[in-house]
Amino acid sequence: MQLTEQGILHIEEEDISSLYCYRDMDGMAFDASFLFELQLQALTLPPGSVRGIQFDFEEEEAPLYEERERLVAEVQSAVRTVDAQYDGSIVK
Repeated sequence: MQLTEQGILHIEEEDISSLYCYRDMDGMAFDASFLFELQLQALTLPPGSVRGIQFDFEEEEAPLYEERERLVAEVQSAVRTVDAQYDGSIVK
């Protein structure tokens, strides 16, 4: 994960794989997994810092693309736990 100066949170396939690993192996909720991954990456998201999220994985990177709608909703919810000012914007 990386937060740009423009407030775009880039999430890559490896980030999502880690979040699912915490969920599946450790039984962590998705929000808790997201917060844990932020800590591991030493990434802070102060209120108002996230203006949009961009998922950096391609259509052929299944199963992530097949679960995109649920994945987007889970990540949006997790970001809101850290940055309540995030409005749900997605960058394509």
